[in-house]
Amino acid sequence: MNEVNDKVETKENLLEKNEPQLEAQARQPRRIHNVFDEIQEMGHDEFFIPAVTDEFCPTDAPAGSPAKVQVLAERVRKGLPLWHPEDRMSYNGLVGTTGRARD
Repeated sequence: MNEVNDKVETKENLLEKNEPQLEAQARQPRRIHNVFDEIQEMGHDEFFIPAVTDEFCPTDAPAGSPAKVQVLAERVRKGLPLWHPEDRMSYNGLVGTTGRARD
């Protein structure tokens, strides 16, 4: 066998040998405290280039709202850029309460 196949077999053997430990670790709740912990545990793709497709459209959801967070999460899942140039940029025109309604 060549060196590449030897390395692949060695990696597979290690995974098989440690499978019970890996399964036990997978069942443990993860304790992520901040984005740096997440990057350290999961890695990152610094060369990722988001794809702009027909699904990439602006949102009128205000910044920080649950609706905007949901839009951003969906964009990440689809591999789209996070920020659309035509996303809502201000709170102008929004109407709402600033606290509990008074009787």
